[in-house]
Amino acid sequence: MNSILKYSLVSILGVASLASAEKGENEYNDLVIAKLGQEEVAQLEAIAGKWKRPVYSKPDPKYAADWAEITGYQIPEWLIDAKFGMYTHWGVYSVPGFKGNTYVRNMYTPNGVKGKKVSLSEDTYNHHIKTYGDPTEFGYTDFIPMFKAEKYKGEDFVKLMQDTGAKFGGLGLVHHDGFLMWDSKVNRWNCANMGPKRDLYGEFVEAAKKANFKTVATFHHARTYNFAYKDFDESVYTEDQKAKLDLFDPEKADFFWGMPNGEKTIQDFAAEWRAKIMEVTEKYSPDLLWFDGINRTLPNSPENYVVEVLKDYLKSGTANGQEPVLCNKLPGGDRQNYCHFNFPENTGIRCYEGNRNMPPDAGEYWLTDRAISYPWSYTHDKAYNLGADIHVRAICDQTARGGIYLLSLTPMASGEIHPKEKAICYGIGDWLKVNGEAIYNTRRWIIPAEGPITAWKLVESREGIMWDYKKSDKDGAYRFTQSKDGKTVYAIMMAWPKSGKTVIKSLAKGSEYRPSAIKSVELIGFDGELEWKRTDNGLEIMLPKSKPCDFAFAFKIK
Repeated sequence: MNSILKYSLVSILGVASLASAEKGENEYNDLVIAKLGQEEVAQLEAIAGKWKRPVYSKPDPKYAADWAEITGYQIPEWLIDAKFGMYTHWGVYSVPGFKGNTYVRNMYTPNGVKGKKVSLSEDTYNHHIKTYGDPTEFGYTDFIPMFKAEKYKGEDFVKLMQDTGAKFGGLGLVHHDGFLMWDSKVNRWNCANMGPKRDLYGEFVEAAKKANFKTVATFHHARTYNFAYKDFDESVYTEDQKAKLDLFDPEKADFFWGMPNGEKTIQDFAAEWRAKIMEVTEKYSPDLLWFDGINRTLPNSPENYVVEVLKDYLKSGTANGQEPVLCNKLPGGDRQNYCHFNFPENTGIRCYEGNRNMPPDAGEYWLTDRAISYPWSYTHDKAYNLGADIHVRAICDQTARGGIYLLSLTPMASGEIHPKEKAICYGIGDWLKVNGEAIYNTRRWIIPAEGPITAWKLVESREGIMWDYKKSDKDGAYRFTQSKDGKTVYAIMMAWPKSGKTVIKSLAKGSEYRPSAIKSVELIGFDGELEWKRTDNGLEIMLPKSKPCDFAFAFKIK
């Protein structure tokens, strides 16, 4: 482990948590640890033994050689330099635009998801009845002709992502409903054959190549098998009514995978799961491949197919002159609140959805994916309550911790981006135009943060750590990055103090983090000279009267 990233396990984990690292023959905790500042050390020590670190499962011995080959591919420097990418949650579920991207799972059962009683305003079934009619007359597949993407242009998506400051991007290619966003020969339920009758991803990739913009492909279809039936309550339908549901139409068993009366087996599904991924990687050559939760022990995404598709992607991408990236996601916790990464240790780059269950001292480099505002997809009542300021502070914090920020857009069914969503994008882009040198091409400093730490907290019921950046703009809070050569430190001030003065304690005279002399201090975006001095208390800086941007203020220190 890099000496900069070494850290005292005992001080952070506590004896109880260290003992839990011994999980048995087949499982072990992720113990790639980074150094933290004093405030954060104390905060983490206070909850020692109350949370569980992410878990890796060892590969099946039959595939040990395959995994050894896969883990031989390193995280490329282009991704660590890029820091920021974008993709989409967009598809058939964007047509109803109600409560998110799991509409197909909820629309057929009156009592709502998992049989829970909910109010009419929240019940997808009642919303569907009121808006579209009874599911026996209007099923989920009837939304497909309504998904036209008539205002979509691949070049517009690429430009918006670039204007936001992203260095790579793509589309979510298939979500849990199973509809494909590319021209597929593997399965007929795709955007070139139905709905838009265009190759949506192909158009994006073509535009991205013209713009020298690296591409992303995300797959969420391991969970498609039985997804529509998971919470289905057959007792509310007569046999005659069930026969009218598209959910039980044998002709649609290649869309509604797991249909009780269908001829398609889970082995058929697994073969298509594999074939769909390989079709995309061979046809479009994405630079980064991301998967939603995968369990290699289940028959819908078995380990033999997993290693085959990953090896094929890495080999073909390398042969094309690319530096391909695999994402190794950490799905949600099991019944014991343990969270297991999709793939074995050292496979690609670790990924945390919304930073869920990510240790604050996660070492080296990793990626997180977040929605521009929740839910994950477009809804007609979307609040857009995560502003550009929140995303910028998240980018600052996560860059300081070694993170790559993957932000999801939520287009309408037409392919339009809501004006409020565009405004958030442009706000992020405007900040990065001024302060980008403190983010792009930087590397982790010795510690990520100083001052009040409000971005994460323990959720005891989950025995995990959750992250939220809505209140991360506290006086005295800093995030640190450094240039590749280590000669420049960037200190990003998360809030502008009313006093007109700030003190960076980690850069005090004789600091263990920066014992060498400081020659200059600049405020990025401000043309004048700053008054500053280095004392035993810290690097004391007098601020100018006007702010160079609206939030998150970056000092360049040499």
